[in-house]
Amino acid sequence: MNLRVKILISFFTFIIIIVSSILFTKHENFNDYKSMVELVIKTKRTKASIDDYKFFENNAVYKSQKPILWAKHKHYNRLETTKQLDAIHNEYESTAFLIIMNDSIIHEKYFLGYDESSMTNSFSMSKSIISFLLFKSIESNTIESLDEKLIKYYPEFEARGGKDVTVGHLASMSSGLKWEENYKDLLGVTARSYVTKDLKKLMLKSSFVDLPGEKFNYQSGSTQLLAMVIEKANDKKINDLVSEWLWDPIGAEENALWMIDSKENNEIKAYCCLNSNARDFSKVGKLYKNMGMINKKQVIDSSNVIKSISPSFENNPIYGYGFWLGEYENHKFFSLRGHNGQYVIIFPKIDLIITRLGRSKSKGQSLNGFPKDFERYISESFKILKTNKLISE
Repeated sequence: MNLRVKILISFFTFIIIIVSSILFTKHENFNDYKSMVELVIKTKRTKASIDDYKFFENNAVYKSQKPILWAKHKHYNRLETTKQLDAIHNEYESTAFLIIMNDSIIHEKYFLGYDESSMTNSFSMSKSIISFLLFKSIESNTIESLDEKLIKYYPEFEARGGKDVTVGHLASMSSGLKWEENYKDLLGVTARSYVTKDLKKLMLKSSFVDLPGEKFNYQSGSTQLLAMVIEKANDKKINDLVSEWLWDPIGAEENALWMIDSKENNEIKAYCCLNSNARDFSKVGKLYKNMGMINKKQVIDSSNVIKSISPSFENNPIYGYGFWLGEYENHKFFSLRGHNGQYVIIFPKIDLIITRLGRSKSKGQSLNGFPKDFERYISESFKILKTNKLISE
């Protein structure tokens, strides 16, 4: 980068800071806007990235004391891929892609300098993990049931329309929360929740405007409130619960990092921002595919797995409790799914897991409201497996 470009960048950075100060110094959200400006300056971009953990404070999720290594299929990395699959990896900048059958890796490929140990952001795949913690809390009797009310833990929400909101409503995205899930509005609540240094303060300003349990409305804020309840009920941080209840029993091979708002406030960004690798993310899929069991140990009760991956209510067929639901070629699947194309897709009946991590995804939707690239990763994987007679036509 030449000197002239550096001077121009410094100048425009200075202008941004000055304008922001003038506009927002007296605004109640000034500190959040200031954090946004600082992040844009630091990263030189205005969009969230799978590598953002490098620019935020993080809490550790510790690897298993007894790591469980993935078996490698007899055809490991011997199957020829398709030109279409290679093209979408290139187009949307995949960083990892795994095809796993019968708990053995058949195909594993990494891109753009990433490898099997590289950490990247889960984004909203973490919502599935918060759902896991909810059901484990119920099993541990720290939360009574899905009908437990939010106001038991945060009574201030009674005056903010949340009198009848339950943890089940929060987990199923039917809480009635006033929250716009807009990733492009840098001044909106979703973007602010990503950069704020006081996430709990932001969340406690939330209010509820619709009747809970009436309709599906995907909102990161609901998951964040749910995590706040889980922490209070268990008197432990989310990252510590994941270390103990999930990462250790599933045999996670690597430590993970969960982004927090700041060292001072230490609030986990629960709705997003668990940073791990493709193999360990896939083990969460394996746990649910195997009805909550790992190495003959029941990590989570099978009844809670079934509830999690079933429609949460009749007019919401695509979402359970933290998991997305769908069907491809008469094969039902459920999935963990995150911003910019982070996917762990599980077909339990044919014992198949497809995991894709990367920098971007397609625009538009096709399969049951899923992004178009989501369906293409499935269809191309099916082609590979059918060509090699590993699944039937």
